[in-house]
Amino acid sequence: MGQVIILFVSWMIIHPAQAVIFGEPTPVQQVSTGQLIVDQLKWYGGTNSLVTQQDECSSVVVGTQPLTIITVAHCLRDAKITPQTRIPVVKLFLGKPVPALRAALYNRFNEVKQNLASDLAVLVFDGDAPEGIHALPVLNSINETSVLLCGYGRGDSDPNLEQPSCADKKLLSAEDDFYLFVPEIYEQLDPLLHLQFRAQFLAKRAMIRSTSALLAVSRVENDRYQFQLPMPTLGDSGGPWLVKGHNGEQGVIAVTSFIETFYRKNKQWPFFNEHPAPLSDFPYAAYGVRLDTAEAQALFKRARLEGADITIMD
Repeated sequence: MGQVIILFVSWMIIHPAQAVIFGEPTPVQQVSTGQLIVDQLKWYGGTNSLVTQQDECSSVVVGTQPLTIITVAHCLRDAKITPQTRIPVVKLFLGKPVPALRAALYNRFNEVKQNLASDLAVLVFDGDAPEGIHALPVLNSINETSVLLCGYGRGDSDPNLEQPSCADKKLLSAEDDFYLFVPEIYEQLDPLLHLQFRAQFLAKRAMIRSTSALLAVSRVENDRYQFQLPMPTLGDSGGPWLVKGHNGEQGVIAVTSFIETFYRKNKQWPFFNEHPAPLSDFPYAAYGVRLDTAEAQALFKRARLEGADITIMD
């Protein structure tokens, strides 16, 4: 199961991201999206000891000389550290063999909890990207109204993915009105539940210095929550948000950080009755951490000192 941040705010729960449910399988080379397997040290109460588990995240190739990827910091929260090199134990899947990891630059979880804009990581490998894998530039400006989301996440009934799943989504902002994520019709059907989810939606403002650092997507179409629409879920954390730059080339503007999901069902909202899926398959908002913020630029500067290959385009 993919790495998940759970931020508790009173009774509200925010789950960092999982997968692009109902997305379209897409070749790795086409979207430069890799799967990241992270060895995590977890405390197991049954034996009062640490055990190693593997969590899955997504990533995007932003440099080839050497191979450089961007993902999110929370994927490395409990990562097992190699004693000799002091770097996380990770495996990167790009469909071809990749060199060993040389450096990992990321913000610690305590900082991420205080400012979600810092939920970023840069991994630098000890060699070039395999043949056929190209880098995507980081874009410093956004002129598009839609975005292509990619990742290795999957829904409850989806099989394991050998290539990323992608979907076009209407681009929103974390500062947009809550009705764009959970429309007004649901407030009329159950005012209390709608109010509770609105409180969850607003809670993230206490965890980020500027909500403009977060892009967003929803599952709303024609003023209704549409369960069948693609949406990030478990395993998608770190996956790219792709748009076309001024020159028409594809670039990355953000990476998936976390989702907000309904944490209980009711009989008044029809989509719960129509789809007997677990709550993990009912996200109503997903957020991407922008790569043009001061936090991102500071991280890229640190990474370049370690030899990272990152191209930034206006």
